Amino acid sequence: MRTMERFDIDLVSTDDMRKYYVNIRRALVCGFFMQIAHKEGGTKGAEYITVKDNQSVALHPSCGLETQPEWVIFNEFVLTTRRYIRTVTEVKGEWYVFALATLSKHLRNMTLGYWSMRRSTSM
Repeated sequence: MRTMERFDIDLVSTDDMRKYYVNIRRALVCGFFMQIAHKEGGTKGAEYITVKDNQSVALHPSCGLETQPEWVIFNEFVLTTRRYIRTVTEVKGEWYVFALATLSKHLRNMTLGYWSMRRSTSM
């Protein structure tokens, strides 16, 4: 909570159970934005490309998803005879864009604040 207060981020909750799990997945995107993959190719046997380092990966057979969503966030990268991602959940591409824009804004504000603080203490 202190981090949210420091960055002036509203602390909100929802009673709508349909939005509850969506909000959890949106929060995961903000925290794990480097562990996102986007689907490439057709629907059957589609490969995913990781956003961080452009690696071609497949969903691990034990990942638990019944479909192959357009965007996923993953926790594990497994290297066997193929590259797999495991412990995945479906996310939306626009959540990723929003997370990057928000992060960029906060980093810019932190950097500006740091340099203005250094200038004021050195005078």
